[in-house]
Amino acid sequence: MDNEALINGYFEDNLSENEKGEFERLLNTDSEFAADFEFQKELQRSLKKEERQQIKAMFGAQNPFAEKTPTKVVRLRPWLMAASIALLVGISAWLIFFTNTGIDAGQLYDTNFVPYENVVHPIERGAQIEDLKTKAFTAYEDEDYGNALALFKELQQKQTDSYIQFYEAIVLMQLNKHQEAVPLLENYISGDGELKDRAIWYLALAYLKQGDTSKSSEQLDKLIKEDGFKAKAARQLLENL
Repeated sequence: MDNEALINGYFEDNLSENEKGEFERLLNTDSEFAADFEFQKELQRSLKKEERQQIKAMFGAQNPFAEKTPTKVVRLRPWLMAASIALLVGISAWLIFFTNTGIDAGQLYDTNFVPYENVVHPIERGAQIEDLKTKAFTAYEDEDYGNALALFKELQQKQTDSYIQFYEAIVLMQLNKHQEAVPLLENYISGDGELKDRAIWYLALAYLKQGDTSKSSEQLDKLIKEDGFKAKAARQLLENL
């Protein structure tokens, strides 16, 4: 596995024990690898902050972010900020990815799938965890997906918040249970949830992972027509199916 694949595997939480060992070795001994890793990490942090701001606006005055939770601001160096902006408009990732040929559906999926950030139930770290929803989203943020799945399933039986289906589906995809994720995403999309366009993107990826490029293309077409969330990425992905 090359260095880029190791870094991608780290963020996607799918490294084997041997690969984790190699990752740690390179991080401690290879300065170029460590710099690349820090660059990718800061990019992701910047993107998540931008994404959260967009979701806040979508939820409006009655959004769950009304609680004034302090947010840590990531200050990027100028060249990192420039790279982040490029990635936000769907350029830099594709400049690297689409120069390669012979990309199959699995590779397309691996390049595009990243678990969606918790934007609906912010966790205040250090506070005592008591309620079920906080436990579920804490497990989600901690990438403890097995526990998160059990908690989200329990939560669905006790609450009516539709976005629980969306996050449970993301967990299932992370656990490579895409067939189970599909009906949850479809059901969420059929409602009026604020994250519907996000769900369409993940549904397209779930179909892609299962090898159903026709259904995946249908969902990508919807995003392209709406010209909103992931429209540029959807267009690029569709061109490669």
